[in-house]
Amino acid sequence: MGSCDPDQSERIKQYWGDRARATDPDSARATTYDVFLREHEIRTLRERITAISLPPGSTVVDLGCGDGHATVSLASAFPTIRFVGIDWSEEMLALAEHRLSAQPGLRNTVSFRVGDMRDLSASLESERFQAFLTMRSLINLTTSEQQYDTITQIAEHLVPGGYYFCIENFIQGQNSFNRLRVAMGLPEVPVRWHNLFFDEERFLAETQRSFDSVVIDNFLSSYYLATRVIYSAGCHLMGEEPDYLHPIHQVAGRLPVIGDFCPIKLVTMRRKL
Repeated sequence: MGSCDPDQSERIKQYWGDRARATDPDSARATTYDVFLREHEIRTLRERITAISLPPGSTVVDLGCGDGHATVSLASAFPTIRFVGIDWSEEMLALAEHRLSAQPGLRNTVSFRVGDMRDLSASLESERFQAFLTMRSLINLTTSEQQYDTITQIAEHLVPGGYYFCIENFIQGQNSFNRLRVAMGLPEVPVRWHNLFFDEERFLAETQRSFDSVVIDNFLSSYYLATRVIYSAGCHLMGEEPDYLHPIHQVAGRLPVIGDFCPIKLVTMRRKL
C-alpha cells in the first residue's frame, strides 16, 4: 500500500547485508535465529517438490535465497534437478557461495545470481522454469503492489503448469498467535520494521488471476503454539529468556498440525495452463 520508498528498500537491503557480515559463514542463522523452524520449512518443501515429480533436468528458482542454506539443502535431495538461487544482497550470496564450496558435487546443479525480485527479467531474461520458491522473502518488499507484481512476474517466468511454493507471512496467523500470547499473559510480538505481511483474502484474489490449485497450509501452526506460546509462557513464569536452541524447538516440528497460530504459511499454487 502506498508509494514505493526507495530509502526504505535500501535500509532493508543494508539490514540483510549487515546481518550476513555478522554471521559465521558455517552457521545457518543468517536469515533466522530459529534454525529448527528453518529446517522444518526445508523438510516441508522437500516433501512438496517430491510430490510433484519434476522430470530430470527441471529447474527450481529460489527467489530471495539469502545465504543459500535451503537452496543447497534441497539440491542435495534432488540431484537430477537444477537449482538457481537469486538474492539482491551480495553479502548473503557470498555466504551462499561459501556453503556451495563445501559441496563441490553440487557445482553442476546449483548456481547463484545477484538479482532484484522486483525486476526478474533483469536476472532471468526470458527464461521459464518448472518451479519457483520463496521463503520469507517477499515480506521484505515495501508495498503490497511490489509484492503482487513480483508474484505476477514469477507466473510469467513459469512454464504453464509450473509450480510456485510460497512460504510467506500472513497477518491473520500473526493476529491469532498474538491473541493466544495475550491470553497466556505474554506481550504481543510486533511485525518487524522491515516486514510487510500479506492479507490472506487479498492474496487469494490476486494469485488466482495467474494460478490455480492455490492451497494455503498452516504447516507451522503447532510449532508456533509449542514454542512461541507454551514454551514462552513457561520461560515467563521462570523469569528466563526463551532460547531458540532449546530442545522444544527440535521436537515441536513433529507435532500434527492444529489450528492457525502462526503467521508463516506455505501456499502451493500451479501456473494456469
